[in-house]
Amino acid sequence: MSGAIVMKNQWRLVAGIILIIIIVLFAVFNVDSVPVNFGFAVVDGPLIIVILVSLLMGSLITLLVATGSATKKNKEFKQMRAEIDTKGKEIQKAVDAAKVAYEQQIADLRTELIQKDNKINSLEEELIKKFTGGSPNQPSGV
Repeated sequence: MSGAIVMKNQWRLVAGIILIIIIVLFAVFNVDSVPVNFGFAVVDGPLIIVILVSLLMGSLITLLVATGSATKKNKEFKQMRAEIDTKGKEIQKAVDAAKVAYEQQIADLRTELIQKDNKINSLEEELIKKFTGGSPNQPSGV
């Protein structure tokens, strides 16, 4: 695994060196002086400087636009996360309330079941008394 990381870093280093060589060659081949018109003034400067300043200004503008957009998205994300958390809490409260209601219903049904079991047992004892003519614990003469 570490061999793959070392190899990846070596390729990055090689790619970086090649890119630097290309930029240096580009700068050497573009040293001609060119006029730049700002609308209110005209400035003469080396072509490579004009290109690099233009590149930096474009990068800065892109960064500012991307940062503004990312900040807006991040704010929306936080609002949505807060809304999800609020809805989740509301849902959890509703689930807990339903759970308590169902648990109470189960307890009531169990109580009713116990009462019915007791009723069945008492009816069985009455039937046994009726047919045996005595106590339910006496063995039958059969």
